[in-house]
Amino acid sequence: MQIPKVVKDIIPPPTAMIRETIIVLAGVLMAAYVISRFPALKKFVGDASITVNDRQGNNLY
Repeated sequence: MQIPKVVKDIIPPPTAMIRETIIVLAGVLMAAYVISRFPALKKFVGDASITVNDRQGNNLY
């Protein structure tokens, strides 16, 4: 089965997708490490985050 040229033009090659995935994961891990080391920054992020509670007061996210 041939993949249409239009699809090949839109979807990047697997190596590019893997590279971008590694970059994003490394960024998330570095941010988590930095936030965990600075209590003031951890509090700032917690205060700036949006939380949604249900009627019983449980955090949904």
